[in-house]
Amino acid sequence: MATNTPQSGDGYIAVRKSELAAAIAEDVGADGAALGDVLRLLGALLHHEAHERLEALKTLYDPLDPDAPPARRDASTAAFERFSQAFTEELARANYVEIDPDTVQTREATKLLTGLSIKPSNAGIRRIRYFARGARPETVKHRALLGLVRKDVDADIMADVVVLVGFKSEEDIGRGDRRVFAEMRRGVRPGAAIVKHFRNVASPELVTLHPGAKPSMRPRDQVFLAAPAVATGVPVLLNLWPALTVLFAVLAAFFGAQGVIEDDELKRALAALSGLIAVGAFVMRQKLKYEAQSLRYQKRLADTVYFRNLANNAGVLDQLIGAGEEQDCKEAFLAYWALQRGARPLARQEIDAAAEAFLRERFGLSVNFEIQDAMAKLERLQLVTSSGETYQALPPSEALTRLDAAWDGVFNFSARR
Repeated sequence: MATNTPQSGDGYIAVRKSELAAAIAEDVGADGAALGDVLRLLGALLHHEAHERLEALKTLYDPLDPDAPPARRDASTAAFERFSQAFTEELARANYVEIDPDTVQTREATKLLTGLSIKPSNAGIRRIRYFARGARPETVKHRALLGLVRKDVDADIMADVVVLVGFKSEEDIGRGDRRVFAEMRRGVRPGAAIVKHFRNVASPELVTLHPGAKPSMRPRDQVFLAAPAVATGVPVLLNLWPALTVLFAVLAAFFGAQGVIEDDELKRALAALSGLIAVGAFVMRQKLKYEAQSLRYQKRLADTVYFRNLANNAGVLDQLIGAGEEQDCKEAFLAYWALQRGARPLARQEIDAAAEAFLRERFGLSVNFEIQDAMAKLERLQLVTSSGETYQALPPSEALTRLDAAWDGVFNFSARR
């Protein structure tokens, strides 16, 4: 179930893996070299496991890929749900949390920050889900009235946002859905799923990431376009009305329904016709202005999305698995470091507190450390021993022996002969 936007202090460790490993090695001093070897081999094992997960996730996504050939496509709801579940698990591994855009943004905030009034349409969409991590509060500078007025807008800026969109299959789409698919650009088909990764998105801008987002004309612009038409068109039509009766009489005479046309009546009819042409030209001019304003809206919306987009579809899977691997490694590194430097066995809460304090003091990060995930990795690789509710890390020399044996067993084909 979707939650609110991730707050600062979520599980995302926003520091490079190599930088964290170097800081850990420096912290332990003389034992840094041996500990560094443990971290490198531990990272290699987790990298191999990540590669296996990547291949499995790509296999699930392939039938849903918009570019998949017809022979490999699967537009069923079951195929989408299988991929969605596996995809969500990998997102959680990379410390993403699901969010509900309706709970973290308002139309007023969106208008203020983007200058657009946006109403997303779910026509043709089976399901859409948003995931984010690394949220931080920030004050965004907003300019209005040609830059003359500046306003400060407080918003949560999310470091990474991933959007998963599943489209309806041929059996599920209705008349309105078909029109939407016809209007969409090449690359989207019924039954497909698209995945998009965006960077540094403010919470009021989430609606712009919706594939059915369409900007609507703001009341101010409607007034600017309609007022001249009303102010100019109504008086012209009122003055033309008497001449229009003459024009109708001339047309009736021309088609034989009335007697002779006098010269004065003909002149007045021509004047009325000229006036109607002028009114038609004015209406066309206002229509072109309306379309030009709509294009400016679309351009602003496209710019908001374009410059934040990092990857799409299968490319997101590579980034996601890589991000999950990074988080796995960093969590395991910190947990092993906290146990290794401790002079006594530590409880999980103590390991958690030590890791959070190290990240805060060394890198200025406020992180809700994922102690459960970190300990699960160390226990699975047998790098820790437990006694009741406390844990103790194996010395680096013993840990290297365990990791080396695990690495040798990754491709142990000779044992099968």
